[in-house]
Amino acid sequence: MKKEDFISVLLPLYNEPENLARKAIDSIIEQTYDRLEIILLLDNPTNEILKNLLTEYSQKDKRIISVINEQNKGLPDTLNRGIDIATGSFIARMDGDDISAHDRLEKQLNYLHLHPEIDLLGTDAFVINEEGELIGEYHKLSTDFSQKMMLRYITINLIHPTWFGKSELFKKCRYRNFTHCEDYDFMIRAYASGYHFHNLKEKLFYVRIQQTSLRSVSRKYAYEQYINTLRVKKQFKEFRQKHLKVYPNLPELIYDLNDKKKYQSTISLLNDLRESFFQKRIKNFISIFIKIARKDFRPLEFRLKVFILSKLLTIAEKIKIANLLSK
Repeated sequence: MKKEDFISVLLPLYNEPENLARKAIDSIIEQTYDRLEIILLLDNPTNEILKNLLTEYSQKDKRIISVINEQNKGLPDTLNRGIDIATGSFIARMDGDDISAHDRLEKQLNYLHLHPEIDLLGTDAFVINEEGELIGEYHKLSTDFSQKMMLRYITINLIHPTWFGKSELFKKCRYRNFTHCEDYDFMIRAYASGYHFHNLKEKLFYVRIQQTSLRSVSRKYAYEQYINTLRVKKQFKEFRQKHLKVYPNLPELIYDLNDKKKYQSTISLLNDLRESFFQKRIKNFISIFIKIARKDFRPLEFRLKVFILSKLLTIAEKIKIANLLSK
């Protein structure tokens, strides 16, 4: 580890409950590696509770930079503002209601020093609910080859708030306003630019799943996320097949409202399906699966593709094929 290493942590906030935001911020403040600048980015200037919270933290920790947008800009533009401010040689992502393990940043920094060919690094994670109770675990694929196969054929595999990467990657790729799909778009463009990825097979993060709250973006905008995932893949395919020198511009983001209604009718059942999976209630899982299939099979088709490809790549990693292909 080099003494001069400086890490910029981007922590966007919008409407997170104060107690969860405190836990998220505290988990970064209390990191074992302390050469940090912690950039708190509030994208809701009308939220007085969070504005006061930012003021409080910036007064008690000189490493904290508080940024409050004059108006709602959306997550991509808010993250780009943080990227512009960041002065660290590394940039780490963080979400406003999740928790980082106390040694997360130190271990990620050490890994990138040992493996300088890697540009962006994630970690496995525990899954917790709104009350902080452990409800599951996320085990992601580790190798560069596996990550790129998932990006190319399905979707993103690295857990975005665990991202830790070289500043040059973030400053070159930046985020685009690919609504509810900005992380996938960011990472697949990084792939197109020749960057390399890895995931640490260690749970250094706690992802909070909003099981019942309507605040959950993944529940409210699942259809937009699904459609834009298809658009991201289409752009990448066009870039590769046509050997373009410039990546395609952001497409027009329009949606079929009737189709959205059909797709969204499955969302509450999908949450139940995930809970049954975590709790290993097989009969209940099968029953819910059938109910969803009768409404709209697309959400299940997508998840089945993720499951099948990830299992095949997991096998490839275990027998070291994926490791060899990553070199």
